[in-house]
Amino acid sequence: MLPAATTTARFGSDLTAVVTGTPAARLVTLLDSVADRETSGTASLWRFSAASVRRALDAGRGPDSIEADLTAVAAGPLPQPLSYLITDTARGHGRIRIASAACVLHGEEPALLAEIAAHRTLSRLGLRHLAPTVLVSRTPLEKTLAALRAEGYAPVAETAEGTVRVERPRRHRVKAPVPAPRRAADGPGVRSTAAPGRAELTALAARLADAPLAHPAPDPYHGLPFATDTEEIIAGCATRLSHADVRQLAHAVDDGTAVTVEYVDATGSRTIRTISGLELDPPYLYAWCHLRDAERVFTLSRIHGVMPPT
Repeated sequence: MLPAATTTARFGSDLTAVVTGTPAARLVTLLDSVADRETSGTASLWRFSAASVRRALDAGRGPDSIEADLTAVAAGPLPQPLSYLITDTARGHGRIRIASAACVLHGEEPALLAEIAAHRTLSRLGLRHLAPTVLVSRTPLEKTLAALRAEGYAPVAETAEGTVRVERPRRHRVKAPVPAPRRAADGPGVRSTAAPGRAELTALAARLADAPLAHPAPDPYHGLPFATDTEEIIAGCATRLSHADVRQLAHAVDDGTAVTVEYVDATGSRTIRTISGLELDPPYLYAWCHLRDAERVFTLSRIHGVMPPT
């Protein structure tokens, strides 16, 4: 006949719990939830630590319930070091909270933020107060901007660096009209010169046969494909960039993020510029230059390198 399972544990001042024999299932579940098992066998040993107690707190347990449950299975009183460990760990637990949000709204007027949070039409954005001057939104930045502006508010967007993002209207280039075909001066359908003779055609054929074969320009990207139209446009203009640089610059254009470029101006001077609010207008790139604190126009062919923003 098998011996009965052990339902109690001996807790030591060295932050351990020892169970002699086979521990009961409920005892194992309790100790596994708040301590780390180190040995099993004739006697099983668990060790308590701040990390193991924090694990129980993360699972929704409270410090009082943890201590009460351990007291209920203890063969004697709980050692003070274990009680102190539970209390100290619980004191720091949850002092920092992390919330998921698509974007953040902040301002200097709590009343204005409270008005926006209570706005019935804007409730679809999923706004929530984090502080009197801070709201979080479950809706992406661009849609949140558009919704606020539609209701008469005047928000501005920020860059990843915390500066105001400059918005410019899209430039629409007008295509040049295609000129009409030129006609001979003596009327439509009449050629102004006579057709070449057989001797001229023979000489032209000989020159073409003797001409060296034209070789296509080497492909700097070695056949690597581009994923977007923006990448294709930049690759065609910024011929000094690597495939990875082209993709990084295109990502900054499409996603409105900042990027650092190595730029050579018309005098040959090489500078490092961090730019944001990029707008592509081949063969130029319009952007806000953080070095000059002003909008600048960059020639794509003069960009020699692309790096993450610094």
